[in-house]
Formats: sequence, C-alpha cells, structure tokens
Amino acid sequence: MVLPFPILISSMMLASSAENTAGNKAEAARIVSLERALGRAMIARDTEALSRIVGDDWLCQGASGISTKKSFIDDVAAGKLVVRRFTLHDVHVRVMGNVAYLMAADDEESAYAGTDNSGTYNWLDVWQKQGGRWVSVATQITKVRASR
Repeated sequence: MVLPFPILISSMMLASSAENTAGNKAEAARIVSLERALGRAMIARDTEALSRIVGDDWLCQGASGISTKKSFIDDVAAGKLVVRRFTLHDVHVRVMGNVAYLMAADDEESAYAGTDNSGTYNWLDVWQKQGGRWVSVATQITKVRASR
C-alpha cells in the first residue's frame, strides 16, 4: 500500500519528533548527571573533573560579579571556595540541539574566603555540546533569601 504524500510526510515528521524527544531525554539526563558530578567535584576539590565539565570560555554571574573558569578552579584548588554539601533539586532541563539549559536549585553547605555562604541557591546553567561532549559555558546563580 502506498500512502499519499501528505500522510507519508506527516508520519515521517511524527517518527522524527518521537526520536528527537527520546534523544533529548537522554541528553537531558546526561546534563543532570554532569551537574551532580560538578557538585561532587567541588566537594572533593577535584579540579581535573571541574576542568572537564566547565568549558574554557565559561563565565559565572553571581552576587560578587563575574567569575571565569580559571578563577573558579583556582578558588577550589586553593580552598578559598569550600563546598561541604551540595543537594540538587527542582531541576528543569531543555535541550535544543547542541545547546541546553538547566534551571535548578541546590541546598549547600559552603564557604568563600572563610565566610559561610550555606543556603539555598537558584541557578541557570547553559550547556553546549563541544566535540561530542557537553560542557557548561555559562552560569547565573542567586542565593535565595530567607523568608522574613
């Protein structure tokens, strides 16, 4: 049986859409796994893992301004940034080809330059597939203020 052209095209588009959805779910799961690995690497002060997960041109915007990959990894290596606990939650991922974003929150015990920064943070990470692997290329992070 030969399908009329419009039905054939519609069927192909639906099949392609289903494949993309399944592929996007797998990619989204990979990105969530990388976010968790990033948290573990900060706790372990594993700068090699951080270097693989964070892209060379990565920038992070937070309350203290803009950080680069180098300044972030240097702070972790020197013990200036200390993360003792990192619990990821409220995760939302959207994959759009070779670019994705992950919005999430984390509860953490952390300190920077000896000042306790523990609390809940909301953040957005932008990921890009480079050379067949996902790397974080931008982060925006905001500490959640306690209710008054």
